[in-house]
Amino acid sequence: MRSPAFFPAAIAALAAALFTPAGAQANRPAPAPADPGLIVGLLAGALLLTLVLIAARGRRTGRTAGVVIPRFEPPAGVSATLAAYLTDRSVTSRVFTTAVAELAALGFVSVVGGPKPRIDRAPRPPEERPPLELRALLEALLPRRRPQIELGREHAAVLLLARSELGRNLARRAAPYLRSEPALALAGTALASLAIAAAAGLAYARLDAALLAGIFSYAYVFLAGSARRAAVLAWERYRLVPGLNPLGELLRAAGNLVFVFGAPLLGGLYLSLAAGAAAGALAAVLALVAVWAGERTSAFTPKGAEAWRHLLGLARYLGTTDERELRRLGAPEDAPETLRRLYPYAIALGVESAFAKRLDRYLDRFPENARTALLWDTGPESYPRMPGRHTYSLGVSRSLQNAYEQAGAYTPRIQPDDRR
Repeated sequence: MRSPAFFPAAIAALAAALFTPAGAQANRPAPAPADPGLIVGLLAGALLLTLVLIAARGRRTGRTAGVVIPRFEPPAGVSATLAAYLTDRSVTSRVFTTAVAELAALGFVSVVGGPKPRIDRAPRPPEERPPLELRALLEALLPRRRPQIELGREHAAVLLLARSELGRNLARRAAPYLRSEPALALAGTALASLAIAAAAGLAYARLDAALLAGIFSYAYVFLAGSARRAAVLAWERYRLVPGLNPLGELLRAAGNLVFVFGAPLLGGLYLSLAAGAAAGALAAVLALVAVWAGERTSAFTPKGAEAWRHLLGLARYLGTTDERELRRLGAPEDAPETLRRLYPYAIALGVESAFAKRLDRYLDRFPENARTALLWDTGPESYPRMPGRHTYSLGVSRSLQNAYEQAGAYTPRIQPDDRR
């Protein structure tokens, strides 16, 4: 058994090691940087292990590349809300707006536009139950005791609860379509971050350099994964969907790619100043490969890849406004029920503006079908005040997205009665 004097002596020795007087520190020789060959070997080994990780898991990933065939109906079992979730991979304002639009298209709610859009529960909803994710959203927004809700700041707590319920159920519904392995992605990210941190610490012979490089590289892998995915989706929409603004999609893709490739190049330059160009280049490549590894561990399953190609074909059809091109594709004639049913998919796939023009053109010829074709409320409270059907449809969607984003800026406490 240790003597009672052992612990005070140990504490004193630790304090002396941590709080060495400045004069004594000045007399110590500065640690020498490690040999650049050792740093290059460390980074090369980490890069090789990361590539092995990608190769081992890549076989279970579905391929989304290939010819996109125009589709006139959505894939079976994929709601518009799920399609938006597969695009954004989280509950964004577009996913929320798509869900509300789909509830309106199915006849469960009506939506009145304005600065504070209002959602009313339908007095006679259909007997068929909505999909799981829509059912959860409907119960969160409009429980039985609440026939309507105005999406303003005063109901931010309800919107946050609705977001939570929608996200939880969408994650369950998306499981067959997305192969998510968070432990594997975390392992790949940690491997690359630790290797880069160790390389920086060895190159500069300083602990703070290692900590700084490790923190920045770890954060970069996660942020760059989202940026890379957004750039790929923007490029796919630019190539395959004719109804989009091409300049906007290209600028969106370019901005994300500047971050994805620019950050590791700057980090590699920082390391090369102390360890040489080879070490800097390997660190930059390792960071980029780590981003790719993270994407491969949360990519589409084969079923998800097939559904995604189908959705891109649907986006191509929904984003086409030229009548001659629609005839060339063999598209069916527009009908009010079809336009209403497909409008949520146009929101989900980012082609709402183009599809709203098609809707407007159809109603110019058949104005008597406005109540059937238009998704949002056409009563005197909202519709007559809007300057044109195209502006009206887009305006209601924008107001829903704005209400959702403003609710995310507040974190009110969710009261128990908000759940009933």
